[in-house]
This record gives sequence, C-alpha cells and structure tokens, in this order.
Amino acid sequence: MIGKKDFAPKLLYNISLEDLVAEDNFYRLLERILDLNFVYKECEPLYGKTGNKSIDPVVFFKINLFGFFENIISDRQLLRRISDSLAARLYLGYDLDEELPWHSTISRTRALMPEKLFEGIFNKVLKMCSDAGLIEGSHQSIDSTLVRANASLEKVERKTPKLTLEKYIEETKRENQLELTDKIEGENKFEQSQNSSDQVSRLKDEKVNKDENKGNTEKQNGLNDHKDQLTLTKHTKNNRRTLSNENYKSNTDPDSRIAKKPGKVVNLYYSVHYAVDSKARIITDVLSSKADQSDSNTLIEIVDRTEKRLNALGLKIESVGADKNYCSGENLQQLENKQIEPYIPSQKHPNTLGRIDKREFTYDQNRDLYICPEAKQLEYNHTTKKKATVYSVKNKECLSCPIREKCMQGKKVRHVQHSIFREEYQRLSERMHSWSGKQMMKIRKTNTEPLFAEAKTNHGLSKFMTIGLAKSQKKAFVIATVGFS
Repeated sequence: MIGKKDFAPKLLYNISLEDLVAEDNFYRLLERILDLNFVYKECEPLYGKTGNKSIDPVVFFKINLFGFFENIISDRQLLRRISDSLAARLYLGYDLDEELPWHSTISRTRALMPEKLFEGIFNKVLKMCSDAGLIEGSHQSIDSTLVRANASLEKVERKTPKLTLEKYIEETKRENQLELTDKIEGENKFEQSQNSSDQVSRLKDEKVNKDENKGNTEKQNGLNDHKDQLTLTKHTKNNRRTLSNENYKSNTDPDSRIAKKPGKVVNLYYSVHYAVDSKARIITDVLSSKADQSDSNTLIEIVDRTEKRLNALGLKIESVGADKNYCSGENLQQLENKQIEPYIPSQKHPNTLGRIDKREFTYDQNRDLYICPEAKQLEYNHTTKKKATVYSVKNKECLSCPIREKCMQGKKVRHVQHSIFREEYQRLSERMHSWSGKQMMKIRKTNTEPLFAEAKTNHGLSKFMTIGLAKSQKKAFVIATVGFS
C-alpha cells in the first residue's frame, strides 16, 4: 500500500535545537576548538555604558565565519541562510523562536570593528596551526590575485583635473584673450554685413550655375562621401580613448581600480596578496591593496608583516619565493639585508640600446667600464631615473668602427646599461638556475595558486561586497581564516 505524508503542524513541541543538530556537525566541532571570547575584552572600549544593547560581537564574527564557510558574500542572503539553518542557529546561540539580527546591523558593525580584531582571529587560528606542527616558517611563497570590487565599470567618471595657481592664471589669460578676439570678430562681421546686400544677386547667379552641374557630379560625390565616411570611422576607431586609472575613477568605490589580467575582463578590482608557508600550505599573511599598485611595491610590506607574525611564534623566515611581478633591485637588496634569500624571477628587458646583445660586452668591475667586441672602452655616462647606469664610448670612436652597421641602431655612439643592483641580480640568477631555485618555483605554484582557486570557488573571494580598502582587508582576513580549514 502506497504511503502519503500529511503535514499537520502541532501547537506545542517538546524538542530542543541541540537534539536536531548532529554531534559531528562541522559547526559543533568549530565551536569546540575556536574560542572567540577574547573578542569581548578587545571590543569593550568601542561601546558605551548606557543605551540599547548591541549585537554580541562574538556572534558578529561567527556570522562572518559562517558566511564565508558557506560561500555567501551578501549580508542579506547570509541572514536568510542562517534563519533556516539549524546548525547555524546552534553555532550562533539563537534558538528556533529567536529573532536574528538585521543585515544592516552586520554592515554597521563591520564598519565599527577595527581591523586588529579581524587580524586577531586570524592570528589565533594561525597559532593553533603552529601548535599542531603545521608551520615550518623557513620558506614563504607570495602571490596575488584580483578580486572584483562592489562597483560598476559603466559608472566610472572622468577625473576633474586640479589646476595649480600658475596654470589657473595661464588659463584665465587664455580665456580673456579669446573673449577679446570674439569681440573684434563680432565688430568686423557687423561691418561686413553692411555690404552683404550687394552680394545677394551675385550669389543667386552662382547658385544657378551650380545647380546645372549638380546632376553630373552627384554620383561621384556619393562615392566620395562613402570613402570619407570609411576614413572617419577608421580614424575614430584608432583614436578611441580607453579607460585608465589616470583619467577615470569610480565614485561608488573610490578605492577600487580598473585592472585586467589574462583571462579576466576589464573591471574594477582590488588585489589580494597571500604569504603561504611551504610545509602544509598554511596562509601566514593576507594583504588587500589597490589593484593598480605594483606587486613589487607591496613585497617588503608583506614580508615584514609575515616576519613579525612568525617571529611571535618562534619561527624565522630564511627564503621567499614569488613571481616576477614582485621583482625589483630594491626588493632584492632589502631581502638580503634581512638575511632572507629571494627566489623571484627577474623581468626580461629587451636589448634596446643596440643590435649586438650586451652579453657580447665584457664588464670590468675594477675599472667600472665595458669593453666592446672591438676592444673599445665604454665608460660611465649617467644614471637613469629607473636606477640604471649607462656606459658609452668616448670620442665618437663608433663612427669608424668596422662593425658599426652590425652593432648600432642609428645612434652616434653605442650605449650599454645595467642596474645599480647588478650584483643582487647576479646572485639571484645563480639561485634561480640552481636545483633549489627550480624547487622553490614549483612550491610557489602548488602553494598559493590552489588556495586562491579554493577561496574564490568556495569561500567568497570572488567579489568584495563592501566599499573601501579598509573593509576589503577585514573580509580578506576572515576569508583567509576560513581557508585554514
């Protein structure tokens, strides 16, 4: 006999939330191992002694953790999910008949809570990983990814240029000169109008002659117009202005930046950087930055933050691996000064100063000069703004050189240059071509990139649903904390 289920809700129930959630539920286990009661002490200075009670700060952080565990980035959707989740209600301490906080309360509280509280939870979980023997600390891999900002590219506006006093005066003079010119032209047009009546009859005669020839040339003119239109379209296409951070900004989220990477569309983004320990792929630091900020400008900051955090755990960084976007001479020098070995591929710069490659020139370190294939000396000339020293031949000896056509590119004398951090780059090249260097690059690819993929797929790193760099950093800390699981 087939059964048919009828639902008849009872007026009273004799059951508790504890009975409805399994003992091995993930959030039950999380509650046992992650004690967030330290948040009360940290938050106490943020609240007054009178007035209505706020949301429990521990509940607030648990809501954030739950959201990113469930890959929910919207506060509205998050509260809807919690309302019908028995495990979430038990984790937060809200019974079946208790009203949950409003989504706007979550947003306001996130703005109120300082960043150090979010970092404090991250550090607490990191220490738990260290105590469990999951962190070695000696080698850290660093990488970055783009995260969508909560703003639309269609609503960016052109920046209003800010004029200096000198430019303002020049602009005012130019406008006054234009007004004077317009006035003079107006007076001249008035004088010319007095004689216009004499020209009316002459213009009529000319119009008659033009009408007679119009039929003969109409077809040819049509073809010419078509060619002109094609030329105009091509010219407009070639001169179409592209969006750039220099000329455009988002009023919705001023901290977001226009960016693009291979495989991604042009949009408004933030950059998120991870430092990852090599032993068990544990995230040791997370930093959110503006998307137009160079990775090389953030490397030392990330290393300093990670070093401070690991030193507090009794660990020391001995080497760092990163991709070529983090490489610069200053970074190599500063890392070596910290007694940290960098494993960062250097950028490949094309040989733009001549046809014969620089490697054909011999550098004499004692005399600080280069010797060309024809035994001519290239002595120091100047240092560029990009901190490169340029060497050139004196007395225009290149003019009579037998291999001038092979060596030169139209210049009077040949130039060769190298970075002022030449020795640091040489040591880097030796490390990168060693067995350990190849291993470090494999570790970087297998450590950071899968963590970014997991965070974007499962933990809400696909988009920041907040406004501003400070709030994106807070969310990045929570997502990285969730990533420990």
